[in-house]
Amino acid sequence: MSKEQQQQVLEYIEYLYEQATALKQYIDALQKRLTDISEAIESIRASKQALQELQKEGGEFLLFGDRRGNIVFKVGNIDKQKVLIHIGLEYYAEVEPSYAQKILDEREQELNGVYNSIQTELSKSIDAYNQIVSVLSQFQKGE
Repeated sequence: MSKEQQQQVLEYIEYLYEQATALKQYIDALQKRLTDISEAIESIRASKQALQELQKEGGEFLLFGDRRGNIVFKVGNIDKQKVLIHIGLEYYAEVEPSYAQKILDEREQELNGVYNSIQTELSKSIDAYNQIVSVLSQFQKGE
């Protein structure tokens, strides 16, 4: 192999390495985004469960003061006719529970669509990354 061919091979290996590094960063970002979306979906599901519990008959409810349950309040005499739902930025709207359920269902459906799209993109990116790593591995073995 001539020096020129060796130089071309080295440049190609460097190019592949840069591509693999960029893909790895992209994969990491996609995985983080999937985690964030998954947490948002779980939060919506918890809100929907709370709406269902609200509709049950009974006098007292437990209200968690934070996500970790460091403090829990017993509350009674809750108005079951209206709930406050986050509508964006720092705004909330008072709506009937059935309308809040509809909004939450739509948000969950939208997030599931985004999750599936990102999952597909992640799968393609991982396949491309693995192909590059395979080629680099072959170069390392001298094949």
